[in-house]
Amino acid sequence: MKLGVMQPYFFPYMGYFDLIMKTDHWVVFDVVKYQSKSWMNRNRIQEANNGEQYISAPIIKKSGHIISEMQVLDFNRTAEKLLRQLNVYCNKAPYFDAVREMVANVFSECADDKLCSLNISGLRNVCRFLDIPFSYDVCSELDLDFSAVTHAGQWALEISKQLGASTYINPSGGVDLFDYQEWQSANIGIEFTRLPSLTFDVPHPFKFKPNLSIIDTLMWNTPETVVGYLQNLPTSRHPDALQ
Repeated sequence: MKLGVMQPYFFPYMGYFDLIMKTDHWVVFDVVKYQSKSWMNRNRIQEANNGEQYISAPIIKKSGHIISEMQVLDFNRTAEKLLRQLNVYCNKAPYFDAVREMVANVFSECADDKLCSLNISGLRNVCRFLDIPFSYDVCSELDLDFSAVTHAGQWALEISKQLGASTYINPSGGVDLFDYQEWQSANIGIEFTRLPSLTFDVPHPFKFKPNLSIIDTLMWNTPETVVGYLQNLPTSRHPDALQ
């Protein structure tokens, strides 16, 4: 089993879904402290006149709380504001109606007002929109033992060991987190995704900007285009990793 483990991001960029596509199973990593000014409650979309704007889910301020406990400050207002912000694409982006409906479904299908639930609903709906499998567990709902964790790279190792993964896949930005001898001892391979940016034309007054939210990518591209692009991206093995 190829496993991915990531914090739940708010309508993340295309690379997040590349990672999901390359895994057999996913763990929503929600058992560590929430970090402010992270991609867990905000992202970016286009703004007219060559700019970009933040979309966000304001949260109830709770210092020191773990991700699974964070609540959206005003769920309905958050949904309404985001849907209004998407109007910047109206009459410009060819897939505006379908993507706006998908985003609305993210909020209507959310189980509660927890930030993690909202982001999971986002991942589920985008994967369904792209027609890619999304098999997942939520870390806080699993009976896992993290008593052996002594550094950041061991969280994924312990999850991989306890869930019986043969390979763990991580974004390339995390290469330096891991002690590869620990993974070799556990007989678990590591691979990394590397995502060159998908470039595409956007009409005036917009300007293409890489690595915006998946919302922006889907406004201008069909699911088939996005999935076809991601399917052609390989993973790479760290030179010190197993195999």
